[in-house]
Amino acid sequence: MNLKRPSIVLSVSSPTAVSRGGSIIVLEGTAEDDAMNVAAKIAQETGRSVTVRGVDMRVLATISAPSIN
Repeated sequence: MNLKRPSIVLSVSSPTAVSRGGSIIVLEGTAEDDAMNVAAKIAQETGRSVTVRGVDMRVLATISAPSIN
């Protein structure tokens, strides 16, 4: 019997990242609360939006990029 918990996927991308030769970051974890905390930290540090998805790829949350004042 497989007892592995469902995965949570974080993805960080920019609409022009691929065309500019940029990168797309994808992280996989199992704890939703931890994933939300990591997503918020990544959004803050990179200035990009972060999408959090469940194992079925359904969007659980989108953390917006911080606004520049």
